[in-house]
Amino acid sequence: MGVKLAAAAALCALAAAPALAQKSTEDGLRDCEKLAAVKFKAENLAFKKFTITRADVEEDKFADKVGSQFVSTVYHGNAVLQDSGAPQDVRFICLHAGLGKGAVFVYTLPR
Repeated sequence: MGVKLAAAAALCALAAAPALAQKSTEDGLRDCEKLAAVKFKAENLAFKKFTITRADVEEDKFADKVGSQFVSTVYHGNAVLQDSGAPQDVRFICLHAGLGKGAVFVYTLPR
């Protein structure tokens, strides 16, 4: 009886793991968008919106320091940057310090 219960619990934990990983990735991308909004608004008062294109985001686990800042994950891919003009398709890179710590750096490059 105990072995069956333990096996069922392990199976449930494995089934939930992808959902937990996806939630933390989504949280990380939202953190990147929030940091970008603050940064870009400070640089350009006409800034309206920064939206990461979720379908082609790549996520690299890093878990090391960049200078004195710990970075757990590097996100990169495509995004749309909107200000007073037409929306711009850009590439982005975001360094994230981990769950509960948030994004620490966002940078864009024209496509």
